[in-house]
Amino acid sequence: MLPFSIELKPGLPVAEQILFAVKKAVVAGQLRPGDKFPSVRVLSQELRVNPNTAHKVIAALVNEGVLVTTPAVGSVVAERAMGDRQEKAELLGAELERVV
Repeated sequence: MLPFSIELKPGLPVAEQILFAVKKAVVAGQLRPGDKFPSVRVLSQELRVNPNTAHKVIAALVNEGVLVTTPAVGSVVAERAMGDRQEKAELLGAELERVV
């Protein structure tokens, strides 16, 4: 089971949808600093996406500082304070626009 919720929609890049869902989960507090993040294999199996796409998502999250990857532990949510007002407004604003 994934620690975040996502409903993949056709027409949008899958990797971008997953990135958005993970960032939203971190900002909303579903994923807290230090929480273990699923491996590439688990992510690809649960979402039924290509393992290369899952790897691309995890690499992008590491590059953005959302995840930290360590040997023998795997990927965990970074300790940085993601979720200030500006980031929340940016992530949730786009979703509110779609809802309206």
